[in-house]
Amino acid sequence: MNEEPLPQEVTKHSFRQKIWDYLMENELVNFPLTVYNRIPNFKGAAEAAMRLAELNEFKKANIIKINPDKPQEPVRFLALESNKEILVPIPRLRSAKSLFLHVTPVAGATKNKLRTWSKIYGMTEIGKPLGVDSSIKVDLVVLGSVCISRDGYRLGKGKGFADLEFAMMMRMGAVTQDTTVITTVHDSQVFDSLPPRLFKEYDVPVDIIVTPTQVIRVNPRLRKPTGIIWHMLSERRLKTMQILQQLKETDEKDGKIVTLKEEDSDNEIKELYTTLRNYLKSKKRTRPRKSVSVGNDSCEEGEKERAVKTHFSKRRIYDKFRAEGLILAVILLFQEKLKNDDKSVQERRKNPRPKSKSQTEFSLKLSNISSGTRIRDLKNALSERGVKPNEITWQGCRGICYLHFNKLKKKNSTQEQPIQVDSIMANLQKLRIGESDGKENDFIIVEPGKPISRIEVTDVTSV
Repeated sequence: MNEEPLPQEVTKHSFRQKIWDYLMENELVNFPLTVYNRIPNFKGAAEAAMRLAELNEFKKANIIKINPDKPQEPVRFLALESNKEILVPIPRLRSAKSLFLHVTPVAGATKNKLRTWSKIYGMTEIGKPLGVDSSIKVDLVVLGSVCISRDGYRLGKGKGFADLEFAMMMRMGAVTQDTTVITTVHDSQVFDSLPPRLFKEYDVPVDIIVTPTQVIRVNPRLRKPTGIIWHMLSERRLKTMQILQQLKETDEKDGKIVTLKEEDSDNEIKELYTTLRNYLKSKKRTRPRKSVSVGNDSCEEGEKERAVKTHFSKRRIYDKFRAEGLILAVILLFQEKLKNDDKSVQERRKNPRPKSKSQTEFSLKLSNISSGTRIRDLKNALSERGVKPNEITWQGCRGICYLHFNKLKKKNSTQEQPIQVDSIMANLQKLRIGESDGKENDFIIVEPGKPISRIEVTDVTSV
């Protein structure tokens, strides 16, 4: 008897996961095919955009804020084609000063140009940066969604960027409670209802839902956020978004008390990690079944009809994409969390601690060293003769090495005294290193000299 699976915990992410799985299983997405942790580029996005363009709210609007995700690209194109100005948020709010790119259609522009300007790289070229100090007024807001309920509750990909953008627009007076918010989604992304307890005061609701087949108007409308809710933001979030940091400093200068969230719980990271762990545990490795020849007489009756193709099933391909998407999501979230640590490491690399270099008084060049000699043989020979250089530059492959000596200090004194060069050279006369035949030409040649290059420098005091 099979055990029934435990009921899944009801969270925002559980609803996102359900939609992502359904879209992948039923092949309802266009490129990029990995929808996990994205706003899905659903099939029918162009049809939904055309249906949106027929609404009076769209026709009357002059300036429209549209998110930069792929499924809303047709909406951006139709807006530019209708000679409307569009505001597109800078992805992940990475800019320190700008919040939007302001794209204004150029008179006489071809459809190909407008299509280019509706894409990310095109908007970057033609769009003018717009900061939070702008006095622009937005007539309509178009968002992407992972899932939406008929009563207006919306779930994005879980990063909170759309909510922060709307809050900042409220702060700058670009939108109001009466500004209409629309989303375009696939019909399968629409739930009859979502648990209201999952949604907080910072979540932006939707007024109109547009799918490839229908328009759903939310009645009554839900109340929208009134501004930035600082106590819901962590210090980590502010560090990754400089524009938020600047707004916080501005509010504090104006005498407002800004309190951030005490603990950064990283709930999204925990949810994604748990989902990934459970998925990998439940996934069993199976080998692809071998193909069966339909014309083989050895096949039993009925087996011919069940001939198996050699390629992987769509389900297995979907499983591969799902695992890759989850792994990528965890990596990206942890990269954000460790971003500050990386910066500190880079700063230490750029500004390393200066190493204290001792001043070399003189150097001796040793030559006629046999090719089989090791540096440890040299150290042993020097130790036997009481010669203690401060550093050794070893060039055994060339048959030479250099001994470096620093100034000596008198005992119980900080004053330096000169090295007795003659004494050291006398101690090194008739020096042999390693195995020797006893011939005179085996002696090491000792002469004053300066190093040509440092191949290997050894601190003899540590030997």
